Amino acid sequence: MTDANGRDAMPGIVRTNVNRRLFMAGSVTAGLAACVAPPPAGPAGEPIVETASGKVQGYLEEGVKVFKGIPYGASTAGQGRFRAPKPPQPWAGVKQTIAYGPPSPQGRPASMPAPPPPPPGSPPPLINNSPTGAQSEDCLVLNVWSKDLTGRKPVMVWLHGGGFSTGAGSSAWYDGVRMATKQDVVVVTINHRLNVFGYLYLDDISKGAYADSATAGMLDCVLALQWVKQNIERFGGDPNRVLIFGESGGARKTSSMMAIVPAQGLFHRAVAQSGSQLRLDSKAVANERTLKLLRELNISEKELHKLHDIPMDALLTASPLAQQGTGQFRPVAGTAAIPAHPFDPGAPAMSANVPMMAGSNRTEASVFLGPDPRVINLDEAGLQQRVQALVPAGEGPGVVDMYRRIYPKAGLQEILYMTSTDRGYFLDTTILGERKAAQNRAPAYVYQFYRSTPVQGGRYFTPHASEIPFVFDTLRYGTSIGGEPTASAQDLSGIMSEAWCNFARTGDPNGGDVPAWPKYDGANRPTMVFDEKSAGGSRVENDPRSEQRKRMLGYGSQQYGEREAGPA
Repeated sequence: MTDANGRDAMPGIVRTNVNRRLFMAGSVTAGLAACVAPPPAGPAGEPIVETASGKVQGYLEEGVKVFKGIPYGASTAGQGRFRAPKPPQPWAGVKQTIAYGPPSPQGRPASMPAPPPPPPGSPPPLINNSPTGAQSEDCLVLNVWSKDLTGRKPVMVWLHGGGFSTGAGSSAWYDGVRMATKQDVVVVTINHRLNVFGYLYLDDISKGAYADSATAGMLDCVLALQWVKQNIERFGGDPNRVLIFGESGGARKTSSMMAIVPAQGLFHRAVAQSGSQLRLDSKAVANERTLKLLRELNISEKELHKLHDIPMDALLTASPLAQQGTGQFRPVAGTAAIPAHPFDPGAPAMSANVPMMAGSNRTEASVFLGPDPRVINLDEAGLQQRVQALVPAGEGPGVVDMYRRIYPKAGLQEILYMTSTDRGYFLDTTILGERKAAQNRAPAYVYQFYRSTPVQGGRYFTPHASEIPFVFDTLRYGTSIGGEPTASAQDLSGIMSEAWCNFARTGDPNGGDVPAWPKYDGANRPTMVFDEKSAGGSRVENDPRSEQRKRMLGYGSQQYGEREAGPA
């Protein structure tokens, strides 16, 4: 689910207004993989790199070579809709790649009235990194940051958040300058198809003519990884040390990539931040959503060819109505690219040799619930009602009592945030970690992010997405959610960024200033807790929040419902 800013909404939170949620294989060219001399420089030292499709020119920022808006795929408009992506057409001359490319179509179409402005005096949103600029179906572009264009540095490919519905790789939170400078890695962020454009299930209706339609957005990510394999050495990267990582919807994409057949061998480690995808959509529900969309567009099942000519805005306008009662457009399991659910009943065998990290934040739900006046003014009856909606019948009072016993100083809002978070993000993180560790083929590492933000008096505690600027070392851009970059916060960011980059480099987060971090196992559940020194610092705890985990596990993951209820 997504919130008004296009971020992933918390599992268990019922949203009846879907419109509101919307606001909220190219072949390898011989020779490119070989070691090459430093590429030529453009005007004033601006770097030029020759990719398989043509030359691109970037620019220098704080000593880092930056390339933005490099095409990795052809336009997906027209006959390219709902089909697997194709490599870009080669170009002559030197393409200027100095500005972010367009995001995939998403959010409120131009024909839909804008939502009313927030009341005067309303606090600003914590997450203010929604994509800007003209949207386009010609959106298969990526961005690269590298300190120098020689050597074989670890490569970190970021899959952006926003569920499977919104977002882009252009947020300042994802800026790769400091990671490239301080950790000597190559950072890549990508745009890909989203929502109806990336995940419309047409396979049943079309009798196989659109076999890739429900996984098109994920296949875009695969094509981007193929581009990395083919080209990244020219940018100073090592195609044999590629990490994929993402937060929220990006973590769900990362989890899903572990089970995508054509993605195997293109990445070598994975990190899922606040979005452990255990199960994907079913064909039955996805087909129901498709039929509703066709009715909204007045297209019969025998007229699927008309979908190629429907205006982009018309598809965006019809999508919320199709999603009512069926959930958002998202990848479907049982398809050619994704034959089985990612982490159900166990971790995917096809990626058993890929080390993985997974984690979540202590009060993810606060970013979604916190702005609601009904939550700001929450009373005891409201707390009991909201908690009961998250757990089986009759369990609500006992759950509230448990949190009050463990956290006697917690207020009504904090109890709600913890319950909602533990019911979804936290439980699913521990399930994924346990299933990955049980394979005993490649290590699993699990973390929890506990750092409380001082923003708005600290009332959000540790919200969803607040770890991103710490991982990217972009605290200066993330003040809306993390506050000013104090020395203490910067120290924590240094540890987290180093851990992620160590993992990209070797498949093990340990080293440097990172506290000793054991591999995860189902017996002791050693978990790295990231926090500032004033709150105990970063340290390992065995089975943190054990009682909460066990109780929520007894209820089962929300991802097992027939309809979308948990992370999606």
